Amino acid sequence: MVALNKQLKQINPETGFSAAARYVAQYRAEHPKASIVSLGIGDVSRPVIKPVLNAMHTAVDDLGSMDTFQGYGAYYGIDELREAILQHEYAQFGFTKDEIYVSDGTKPDATNLLELFDARCKILLPEICYPIYRNGAYAMGRKVYTAPVDKNFVMRVPKEHFDIVYICSPSNPTGLAYTRKDLKKWLAYCKREEAVLIFDNVYESFISSEDVPHSIYEIPGAESCAIELRSFSKKASFTGLRCSYFVLPRAIDGGLFKERTINRFNGASYVAQKGALACFRKDALRLIQKNVQAYKDNAAFLKHGFQDLGFQVAGGEDAPFLWVAIPGNTDSFAYFKMLLEEIGVVVVPGIVFGKAGDGFFRVSGFGSAKTTKEAMKRIANYYANQA
Repeated sequence: MVALNKQLKQINPETGFSAAARYVAQYRAEHPKASIVSLGIGDVSRPVIKPVLNAMHTAVDDLGSMDTFQGYGAYYGIDELREAILQHEYAQFGFTKDEIYVSDGTKPDATNLLELFDARCKILLPEICYPIYRNGAYAMGRKVYTAPVDKNFVMRVPKEHFDIVYICSPSNPTGLAYTRKDLKKWLAYCKREEAVLIFDNVYESFISSEDVPHSIYEIPGAESCAIELRSFSKKASFTGLRCSYFVLPRAIDGGLFKERTINRFNGASYVAQKGALACFRKDALRLIQKNVQAYKDNAAFLKHGFQDLGFQVAGGEDAPFLWVAIPGNTDSFAYFKMLLEEIGVVVVPGIVFGKAGDGFFRVSGFGSAKTTKEAMKRIANYYANQA
């Protein structure tokens, strides 16, 4: 029999998102009348805005006539979208349109970029991190290493050599963001070790702290060793449409990834890209910011609520996520099950994000204001009754 990828066996189905989702689905099936609200939601709760919808309707009509039909060809993204991304977000850093790639989601981007690098490269992740970095690397047969995080959940710079480093800032799951000081240390490491930093910056629109850069390229020299990922998913409700983008500086690959892309990807959906292009309109930017602020308001409400109950809480200021310590350092899956069964509230157990995440749970501000308040009310009542 043909040998299988043994690295896939390192993906633990018992401590992942899928395990938590299965348990919730099973509980719903067994308790069809139960009222369940979720603070674990990673999806959005606000619809795609009207200017974007209008642009996509026009794009659909384009496909109905061969005079305007769009087929194969835009492997790296349609030119006008790449130009808009450049002008609105990266022009001040000296990049060109050819260094911007449009794709169909940051989840595949974070993994697909590994195809640019030798299979023997050593990959470093924080011990608490978005599991797709780890599991995506396993799916490609790569070896992964982890580094501990400090009290602020910032990955500690190692003394040994690694080739590729992943950092998500603002962070999923901890909700905290790396400061300029933090990132300067990591860029210095990457330059010294001739390593590459894959910088997941999809929650950039949630940043409010002055000492947190909106782009890794705000730090001089980052263009020599950093690849930045962004997405329309959360800020513009593209979770179902799928459209992302990243900057791959020519200083890193010399344009080599273009050859890989032509042979491995036929481009993101034309309809989704035209919708993404409309996100840069002035009226659209205002509406998008309104949606982002609603999620930030939810996160702030949750943070105050948990803190009032005496929980230790991280995040919720520069990201829509909060990282909450479980009282008594209880096993995170056990706590997840308890909240679901006792009060019908769903959170994400911290073990999903690595062994060091046990003893914590993640909540998000992506729910509606109504469900967010209802969930917090139930949690507050539960602990009031325990007193």
